[in-house]
Amino acid sequence: MSYVPEKTPCREDEKKRLSLLLENRRALISGGVGTGKTLLAKHTGGDVYVNCYTNRSEHKVLEEILHQIRPNFSTAGLTSQRLWKEITGEHLIILDEVDGMDSKDLGHFAYTISRQAEMGGGICYVAVTRSALMLEQLVHDPAAWSTFAEKAVVELRPYTREQMVEILSYRADESLTKGTYEEVLPLIADIASVSAGHMRSAIDLLRNSAMIADQRGHDMIMPEDVREANQEGWFGDIGEMEKNHALMLLSVAALCTGRAYADKKDIFEEYISKCEEYGVEANRKDMEKNLRFLADQGFVYESEDGYTIIDCPASLLSGEIEKLLN
Repeated sequence: MSYVPEKTPCREDEKKRLSLLLENRRALISGGVGTGKTLLAKHTGGDVYVNCYTNRSEHKVLEEILHQIRPNFSTAGLTSQRLWKEITGEHLIILDEVDGMDSKDLGHFAYTISRQAEMGGGICYVAVTRSALMLEQLVHDPAAWSTFAEKAVVELRPYTREQMVEILSYRADESLTKGTYEEVLPLIADIASVSAGHMRSAIDLLRNSAMIADQRGHDMIMPEDVREANQEGWFGDIGEMEKNHALMLLSVAALCTGRAYADKKDIFEEYISKCEEYGVEANRKDMEKNLRFLADQGFVYESEDGYTIIDCPASLLSGEIEKLLN
């Protein structure tokens, strides 16, 4: 199995519940993408790990289990019924992405594995799914669901921004020098909170930002390193912006070139300065409305720490807007 951190920050209560459920030899972890399901499952100390999305049939899952507990045993030509009988001894099996199994096999597999204790087997299992409700519908058999996971679910809610910063700090402490990353953790958390991968995306972004900072010869990870690591596309429609909107966006980008966030007061002062620079009359009454427009359209991101640019380096965005204005 891949690297598993020593601790599971912000999941201690769920970890305790999981441990209690496993006294009855079965548990199901349910939660969205990037909520720490697989990490929590691996912290049970399971000796067998099977990804059911990769091994989609019941037969493939059983073969993978046997390959791990009996490496020299040949499964060639054996039926699923025979493979079940070959799984002997005490084992804690992690069934990751169990909802990825073929629907025609899932119900039978769920029922059979949950009955192993009654049949004299030593199997204990932790299944992982994106949604317990969805999995129950896929199993489509009340009897199978009852024995497989009913009243044995650990539900993981999405991490809050504060929790994401705490987890990022813990992971950074393991591999980075203190004092080189703290400033950008809230920015990484904000970016990850609007991504599909959530905490998984945050960890990837931290790692990639650190590599970019190292390539640039920086002593610490800068906000611009994070934005570069997050850059995927480009604002194709900034050229069609009204001038007041473009000047407001330029104001935010100019301020964020050297920091993670800019507050509203600084942005409005910068906006007035930019208007003077480009010979445009600053409409003070519309400043709030213009900034809100940019946030609503996704050009700037509004956080509890202020406003920021997240989709590309602020310096790059500033340069492009200045070209258009000139």
